[in-house]
Amino acid sequence: MKTAVISTSRKDQEKRVPIHPAQIKNIPSEIRHELYFETGYGIPFDMTDSEITSLTGNHPVSRNHLLSDFQSVIIAKPVEKDFEELSNVTTVWGWIHSVQQNDVTQIAIDKQLTFIAWENMYYRNERGQVHIFQKNNEMAGYCGVQHALQLQGIDGNFGPQRSAVILGFGSVSRGALNALKGHGINNISVISSRPSQLIADQIPGIKYVQMEKQIDGSCIIQKADGGRMPLIDELVNADIIVNGVMQDPDDPSIFIGQNEVCLFTKECLIIDISCDEKMGFSFAHPTDFSHPIKTIGNIHYYSVDNIPALLWNSASWEISNALLPFLSDYVQEKENSILADATDIKSGIVLNQKILSYQKRSSSYPYCVSKI
Repeated sequence: MKTAVISTSRKDQEKRVPIHPAQIKNIPSEIRHELYFETGYGIPFDMTDSEITSLTGNHPVSRNHLLSDFQSVIIAKPVEKDFEELSNVTTVWGWIHSVQQNDVTQIAIDKQLTFIAWENMYYRNERGQVHIFQKNNEMAGYCGVQHALQLQGIDGNFGPQRSAVILGFGSVSRGALNALKGHGINNISVISSRPSQLIADQIPGIKYVQMEKQIDGSCIIQKADGGRMPLIDELVNADIIVNGVMQDPDDPSIFIGQNEVCLFTKECLIIDISCDEKMGFSFAHPTDFSHPIKTIGNIHYYSVDNIPALLWNSASWEISNALLPFLSDYVQEKENSILADATDIKSGIVLNQKILSYQKRSSSYPYCVSKI
């Protein structure tokens, strides 16, 4: 299947690419010959179009033609306008996040598109479900902390001592933890849904606390003495809060409610790596590189939703490492359980039921949105 590979993005300062140019040579030749790269794809990585052509046998193609003329498109961070430019019955492989995007879902239904979502690609091992792009997720936590601290002009090695709370302990939170420690912030509490004694690979000096979600979405934490207290009581004392919790869009957790913002009587930097709209925090909303921080009372809220692009070259390498093992099956349209499980929409038919429930759509085609 002839496949378009797009490098540029309409998202602010998004420079990550799906396949790192230095790794193209590692792709089997019969697959390389099916790939058509965007004009100028390798330039930021010091690889010319002619060098890529020598590897693929195909000349570079402009972005607009890749979107409109190909039935298979690999693009890291597509936006709504990209989907509008696609021809009917096209397959898109990338970070799509269609659950939270009603308009994008509607385009897919109307155009009979297929979405294979990177965010839903997982494999299983003895420790459970592991995200294929876990390194990119780790970079999100790492880069988010690095960027937010820089914007606020603070560092733990200099100035007053600061405390940090990390919510969750997956790949995102591990990246954030490494960045915080690298910047001299060592008074760190990790609050996750797992019992503290069951968290593997604990880091000495870090305090681990269990969090429990209540029926109303609010959270409490287990104290060392066996007692319980509202999560908000812990958060208001932190100088920095990092959110790495993956939310259930149908049943989100609430860390800071609308009426709790006033409880923050001192300045607090919230680095919301998960940045799910209106989830976790009443004011949650993705930001971008141009306007990365917004202030609500004493809270400085940071939520750049494509933050691994800060280290775009390294991020592209990690994305490529994760993607290439699946590229042959994708291009040759072979059965692959991981790709199948990550298919949110197939030829306009919605397979991911969370899309229907979150967007309040009917259960059958054409999946009309409820007006109630």
